[in-house]
Amino acid sequence: MMKDFTEDLLRLFSSRTRCQIMELMAKGYDHPEDLSKKLDITRQGIDKHLLELHDWGLVERNAIFPPDGRPKIVYELTSECRQLLLTLDTVGGNYKESMIARAEDQMDTLDTKLADGELDEELYHRKIREIKKRWRYNELKNEKD
Repeated sequence: MMKDFTEDLLRLFSSRTRCQIMELMAKGYDHPEDLSKKLDITRQGIDKHLLELHDWGLVERNAIFPPDGRPKIVYELTSECRQLLLTLDTVGGNYKESMIARAEDQMDTLDTKLADGELDEELYHRKIREIKKRWRYNELKNEKD
């Protein structure tokens, strides 16, 4: 059902390290050595992730020319990447809300069955726990948006 491009894009975003790099870079320019220190990852590892992000057009390289010393290569997110991240946040937020709503609908159904005497309390509480676990309800409700 998914196109190859979409699968490849999801694979790109499945790396926690690449997501952390983009999160740090969303605050501005960054040098690979700084990213390496902030994330406690080797410089080579950072370079590998930056190359992949660059190949996807999500980051661009720029040179900064300090008054005293050699030019410094820094990376920043492209406007396309910023837009993609906003879109993914919106889609993720919408999906999160739908998961919460589905869990709450199921719990409301159980509330009605308990009130109508169709369930005893022990079974009701067990099913509520199952629903909350299935939909990661407590985790989703406690996440910061």
